[in-house]
Amino acid sequence: VDLFAGSNIVGDYFSDRFKIISNDIMYFSYVLSRGTLGISKVPKFKKLKLKDISDPLQYLSSHPLDTYKGDFVTEEYSPAGKHQRMYFTIENAKRIDFCRNTIEEWHMDHLINSDEYYYLLSSLIAAIPFVSNITGTYGAYLKKWDKRAFKELTLESPIIGNKYRNESHNEDSITLIKKLKGSDIMYVDTPYNTRQYPSNDHV
Repeated sequence: VDLFAGSNIVGDYFSDRFKIISNDIMYFSYVLSRGTLGISKVPKFKKLKLKDISDPLQYLSSHPLDTYKGDFVTEEYSPAGKHQRMYFTIENAKRIDFCRNTIEEWHMDHLINSDEYYYLLSSLIAAIPFVSNITGTYGAYLKKWDKRAFKELTLESPIIGNKYRNESHNEDSITLIKKLKGSDIMYVDTPYNTRQYPSNDHV
């Protein structure tokens, strides 16, 4: 049991030997867990294939965005917005918006199931730090562009697949702990102060 899973690095490390019960009150942590530890095999994306999208990760990473104006991330985290923030280049911010909105549209249109939905979301979340213009946390952006920021955002297949039926939770640890019975090992890496972590861990 990993009560404060964060990026799920501990659960990932032990997932070849144990069933993992991952938990974090931050939703992005839950998404990472649900899209990797929570899936036993790579999704098939059968309905997307009927729409001639054989590889959704490649589609999301390379679909032309010439006329795409972007959305929330473009407006709030790139120079294209009114605040002209430099977390991402305009191109990568638009790509993030396109990926996020397209994944949601596919899910709402029932073109992807829950496993496929979280699989794609976890891939997007994992890809973003590789093009972020930051020093390591999202509390502030760099005043000059780091060369990393000019890389193209590329979604890659999450590492999944194990013999255990893992669990992913998104709830208060005190509430969850009362429900758990018979766990052999518990990893408890609690927040060490009152600061909230979302602005540091991810956008």
